[in-house]
Amino acid sequence: MILTVTMNPSIDTRYTVDHLVIDDVNRVTAAKTAGGKGLNVSRVLVQLGDDVVATGLLGGHSGAYLGDLMDADGIPHRFTPIAGESRTCIALLHDGNQTELLESGPTVSAEELGAFMDNYRDLVAGASCVTLSGSLPKGVPAGCYADLVRIAREAGVPVLLDTSGAALDAALASDVKPTLVKPNLTEVNGLLGTSFCPDDLDELRATLAADERFAGIDWVVVSMGAAGSVAFHDGRTLRARAPRIDAVNATGSGDSTIAGFAHAIAAGSDAEEVLRCGNTCGTLNAMDPQTGHLVMESWDEIHGAVEISEL
Repeated sequence: MILTVTMNPSIDTRYTVDHLVIDDVNRVTAAKTAGGKGLNVSRVLVQLGDDVVATGLLGGHSGAYLGDLMDADGIPHRFTPIAGESRTCIALLHDGNQTELLESGPTVSAEELGAFMDNYRDLVAGASCVTLSGSLPKGVPAGCYADLVRIAREAGVPVLLDTSGAALDAALASDVKPTLVKPNLTEVNGLLGTSFCPDDLDELRATLAADERFAGIDWVVVSMGAAGSVAFHDGRTLRARAPRIDAVNATGSGDSTIAGFAHAIAAGSDAEEVLRCGNTCGTLNAMDPQTGHLVMESWDEIHGAVEISEL
């Protein structure tokens, strides 16, 4: 079973209008999805045929509705209930643009967080892989992900971490490391205090190797947009390039990539297949208008076209 963690889920609401008129009525086409980065991961893993359980924190009427949306997507879930209302995030698609309105989410009490930790420990005991994705809600300390990594690693379960800011800093500072982290090039430059570009991979490799925060992390995968991604794994540097496509909706492609990594790592695949599977999922998500959803009929074509080279 692959366990996905979403600490700050949301009702993702997409409003589509041809032209936005300010200070007037706009009639829109609406679509609602169980959102949050971890739930995008969950949705893709369901498509890939994995045994999945989604967990995290759900609150109020919004949380109950999120449960219904997960049921509709076929995502098995076991969330911890909280008193505060789960958030709603709005993406307004208009005039060829996307304007986002994001609620910060509820405040979580120490008692609620403790109940979640108990639930998490129980679920980890039956997991083959764990993914930790996205932001932490108010009331949850920045070190929470580091604690979740420790619990999983002590149980012998690989952990994929996809977050940023203080939560990532705390996880990197911990003595127990995640199995995989996936910063983008801008984020890794911010962590290292550098300004590397996709042509500076030798220098990036040396700088990461000299930084003790990354010591003990089995996979450091740096995404570089149109330039593909580079993975530092087991003393190797592997460059992945996905085929060029006509992107329909790239939102959730990073989450889909994490799902592909988790799918392959849980299956015991070799390094090249881990990268190929992740990049295939990220690309197939960008071809689909639904966030965290793959155009599965194009799997063989895209999977076969992902190029992996060793540097």
